[in-house]
Amino acid sequence: MLLSAKSNKLQNKKESALSQAARVFKQRVLPNKWFQAACIAALVFIIYFVTSERSTAFDQYVRLADAFLHGRLYLVDAPSWLELARYGDKAFVIDPPAPALFLIPWVAIWGLNTNQVIVSIILGAVATGFFWVAATQIGWSFRFRISMTVLVAFGTNFWWAATDGSLWTLANVSAVFFLMAALVETTGKNRPLLVGLLVGLAGLSRLPVFLTFPFFAYAVTRTKSADIRWSFIIRRLAFFGLALGVMGAIYLVYNYGRFGTISDMGYYASGYSSEPWFSKGRFDISYIPRHINAILFQGPVFSDEFPFFKPSSAGLGLFFTTPALLYIFRSNLKDRLVLAAVVGTLTAAAIWVLHGTTGWSQFGYRYSLDALPLLIIMAASGMNYRLDRFKVAIIVLCCCINLWGVLTYP
Repeated sequence: MLLSAKSNKLQNKKESALSQAARVFKQRVLPNKWFQAACIAALVFIIYFVTSERSTAFDQYVRLADAFLHGRLYLVDAPSWLELARYGDKAFVIDPPAPALFLIPWVAIWGLNTNQVIVSIILGAVATGFFWVAATQIGWSFRFRISMTVLVAFGTNFWWAATDGSLWTLANVSAVFFLMAALVETTGKNRPLLVGLLVGLAGLSRLPVFLTFPFFAYAVTRTKSADIRWSFIIRRLAFFGLALGVMGAIYLVYNYGRFGTISDMGYYASGYSSEPWFSKGRFDISYIPRHINAILFQGPVFSDEFPFFKPSSAGLGLFFTTPALLYIFRSNLKDRLVLAAVVGTLTAAAIWVLHGTTGWSQFGYRYSLDALPLLIIMAASGMNYRLDRFKVAIIVLCCCINLWGVLTYP
């Protein structure tokens, strides 16, 4: 009887402990935005992993990470098919270096056998989790947050970029990762120095992203206080500008280490400057029409196989890729944060449309990823932060289009 009583007592204590643990999990862990973000990131990773070929021939960032680990800025024994800036007997990765930072720990273990695409998928999944946290901090409803997170992860060409993982798309994914992290910070503790560093790292992934700074400059000066002093604004802008300036200076030093000048000479190498798409230089106003066509009018091409059309290798118009972004034209410009998002997008777009190329081989218009968080904020405003059946249907359509792109892109 005594043994039975002790056994029952131990069993009751065990059940009580399990019940308490379940209660803590339900009340504290489950509602935690970071736990939710981790679950979302894990789910996104699985879907990205399954829909990716998980290989790329353009693994320049793996080789750049290896170069960094060996104290070099140039690549050794780089394959001839890689797009590189070749000066004398040295070959340099043309694009900015920040994406290589994510690969350094992996390359330290697996060397040049590191799978760049898997790292891209991880970054894309985590960036989606960051967006969930930011949307929670903004105060969007649970259903609206779910819908917009789905739109980011599966309704835009971010899905294709993350699963492609090549030189160019990894740069886009890295930029979105840092922008989403900056959005988390501006909607949370909002420390201007950290925001500036994160936006700067996004810029060191894709240079045009530096030009989204008006949005973040406004965001770091936002306050709930009715008494806003100029000294407060100037001080916060100074910290933000200092951090952003330091990151810009790092890129100039990086250029000097590569080319002996602070100028970005990558695409000015003879192998690129003579290409027909740079006939009037790297940037020129005469290139604007080709970008307008790429953004607004580029459609799919016909095919002999079902469903008898496929994505064009030149891309797909922004609103064909993600019809939900048409809501940006209904965004509330009286909301200053939304207005700042418009300005930040336009300043970045100003450099896109002057560039000689529209994004090379791509699904969608990949340059738009440079401002993805801003575009989503504008679209959310255009939806009035509410859902209805039509909006849900549009988001589902966006996901179907991008699944088609991921599975059928040449």
